[in-house]
Amino acid sequence: MKAETHILMALFKSTVEQSTALTNKFNQKPKQDFIIWQKQGFKLLESLEKANLIDEEYLNNVTDIYHNINLEIKKTINDSKRINISNKAIFRIK
Repeated sequence: MKAETHILMALFKSTVEQSTALTNKFNQKPKQDFIIWQKQGFKLLESLEKANLIDEEYLNNVTDIYHNINLEIKKTINDSKRINISNKAIFRIK
């Protein structure tokens, strides 16, 4: 497969892997839908790996990059929330 395909598959893989955090955020039907979607995603990736249609090591390396980007985004959002909270506290003091 081409590099572009691996990049998109890695994005898909990281999305499926990280979506597991969402299953506990929903009740019943949405939760069931996420679980089905995750299972299908993992099944698709596994079949591509077994058929040697993707370079697993390359895919995992790109997936790790996506996971690191996600962690940076979370950190930035959390830092931003802390700044906003402290700014609100400052404005209340005045």
